[in-house]
Amino acid sequence: MKDLIYYFKRDKMVIIATIILTLIILSSIFANLIAPHNPYDLASVSLMDSMKPPIWMKDGLDKFLLGSDLQGRGILSTILYGTRISLLVGFSAVILGGTIGVTLGMIAGYFGGKIDSIVMRMADIQLSFPTMLIAITVMAFLGRGILKLIVVIGLATWVTYARTARGSTLSIKNSEYVEAAKLIGINNTKILIRHILPNILTPIIVIATVQIAQVIMLEATLSFLGIGVPLTEPSLGLMISDGYKRLLSGKWWLVVFPGGFLVMIVLSINIIGDWLRDVLNPKLK
Repeated sequence: MKDLIYYFKRDKMVIIATIILTLIILSSIFANLIAPHNPYDLASVSLMDSMKPPIWMKDGLDKFLLGSDLQGRGILSTILYGTRISLLVGFSAVILGGTIGVTLGMIAGYFGGKIDSIVMRMADIQLSFPTMLIAITVMAFLGRGILKLIVVIGLATWVTYARTARGSTLSIKNSEYVEAAKLIGINNTKILIRHILPNILTPIIVIATVQIAQVIMLEATLSFLGIGVPLTEPSLGLMISDGYKRLLSGKWWLVVFPGGFLVMIVLSINIIGDWLRDVLNPKLK
């Protein structure tokens, strides 16, 4: 931990990315307190305010700092609430996929034999299909839904964790402390949880950090295609999709602001993920 803090203080880019990401997360969590409007409150939304430009442009309204969308909702408020959905899907899908992948990977690496073969063949089969294709196909069949989206993306991204956990488990399962745990009668489940899992978390954390950004982009893409988040939920992907359709009409704020916010989120997470990879990789120390 001390090493992480030391390297963190020396990297200004990571500090900036962390500050930006922290502010984005906090603003989405407390969106109901800081957002000028509530996009869920239909009583406060009027079609007469549809597609108003930002406040500094002609015909801009004081109550819409970044303009309004097709439904008359403030762009800023919708971005704050939409970011909450994007982050929820990103973190939840990564936790689900990571839990499944790490569990199967540790079991495959520790026990070997037929179990290892079955898990790895499952992984090979899934790797033969692009994650995007799997997500599009399943979501097109199941229909829209946040929970469905989390489950589908989680099940589509477990393979990377499984292969990493298996390789790390293979490298330490014959180590002295694992053999000593077996000799004193500790069962396999406790060995996996207490002795193996803590020692393979470093690469898993790095992968999870990078995958959060990838999952957020995947959610935005699926929502953009109309098979992700329901239309009733504000989402960055849905906002970009609506704005893209009207980009040529000069309503650039409909896509630029949510698109820019999405880029900031993904870029910040990628910077932090790359930094963690470099710092936690023993070969680079």
